[in-house]
Amino acid sequence: MDYRKSLKEIFEFEHPEELCQFEWGYWPETVSRWKREGMPEDMEPWQAVGITQYHRAPAKPRLYPPFEEQELYEDGEKRVIRDENGIIKEVFKDNTVFPHFIEHPVTTMRDFEALMERMNPKSPGRLPENWEAEAAKLSERNSILVMGRTEISFFGWPRDLMGLENLLTAYYDKPELIHAINRQHADFLESFYSELLADVEFDFIFMWEDMCYKNGPLISPALFREFMLPYYIEVISFFKGIRDNKVLVDSDGNVSQLIPLFIEAGVDGILPFEVAADMDIRKIRTDFPHLIIAGGLDKREIAKGRKAIDRELEEKLPFMFKQGGYLPGLDHHVPPEVSYEDFQYYLQRTGEIYKTHR
Repeated sequence: MDYRKSLKEIFEFEHPEELCQFEWGYWPETVSRWKREGMPEDMEPWQAVGITQYHRAPAKPRLYPPFEEQELYEDGEKRVIRDENGIIKEVFKDNTVFPHFIEHPVTTMRDFEALMERMNPKSPGRLPENWEAEAAKLSERNSILVMGRTEISFFGWPRDLMGLENLLTAYYDKPELIHAINRQHADFLESFYSELLADVEFDFIFMWEDMCYKNGPLISPALFREFMLPYYIEVISFFKGIRDNKVLVDSDGNVSQLIPLFIEAGVDGILPFEVAADMDIRKIRTDFPHLIIAGGLDKREIAKGRKAIDRELEEKLPFMFKQGGYLPGLDHHVPPEVSYEDFQYYLQRTGEIYKTHR
C-alpha cells in the first residue's frame, strides 16, 4: 500500500481505502520478548507485523559536537554517566527506562553562553557529506518521514538544558534566561531545518514537549502564552512557509488545558493521549473536531488478551474512524507486557474495524 498517501488523507480528514498503521515506539524489552516468542531475529518489529515505520533524516540537530559520554561511577546494577547532552544521570545497567537526573549543563546565562559553539546550526558534520544523495533516496521512500526529534521544542529543550526543577523556578527567577534559550533555539531551528525542508518532502513535522503529568500541565497556560507561544507561532509559520506540512506535538500526560494554545500556535495534531492521564480521544474529538488525533488506545488493555483488546478497540475506533482525522496507535511506546501474538491481533482487529467503519 501507499503509506504516505494514506497518512496524508487521514490528516486531511479523508477516509483512505487502506489504513496507514505504525507505532510511535517499542521498548527494547518488548522487542526482546517478541524475539523469544517467535519474531524473526533479523527483522524490525514493524517489518515482522506488516506495518510501516516512521523515521528521520540522517541529521544531527541537537548539541553538536555532542559531549563525550563518560562513566563517572559504577555501583552494582547502577551507573552514573555524563551523556552526549552533558547531563549527569544515574541509569540501571539492564533497564533503559527512567534514569535519575543529577545535574544539567545550564544553570546560569554564562553556562548557556558556553554552549553556543555546540548550538551552531551550520557546524560541519550536522548533515552527512552525501546529503544530496541521501535526500534523493528519502524522496523515493514508502514509509513515514518525520522532520524533528526532541529538539523542536520550547519546554522540552530548555528542560533538557536545565533540568525540570531549575526550569520551573527560572520562569519566575530568571525569565531572561528562558527567553534567551528559546530565542536562540528558534533561530537555530529556522536556520537548520530550512535546508532540509527545501530538499525533502516530509510527511509531517514532529514537535516534542512531554510537559504534562497525570493531572495537567507542568506550567500554567499563562506561562505557556508568555514563554512558548510567540516562538511556536514564529517557527511553525516559518516551517509552513517553506512547505505546508502538518505539525504534530508529542506530550505525555493530561494536555487538555494546553490544546487551545497549541491550536492557536498553528499545531495541527497531538499525540499520544495517555488513557491513564484521563485523556479520552472521543471527548477530545468532540471538543476539537478539527484536531488531528494520534494514539489514545490504552496500552494496558492491549496487554490483557483478546477480550480486552476487542473491548478497547470496539469502544473507541468506530467513532474515531467515522469522524476522521484519526491515526490509530497505542498511548505510548509498546510495553513489554504486550505479547507478540496479542500485538498482531490488535493490528488485525484495528484494520478490520476500519474497513467496516471508515
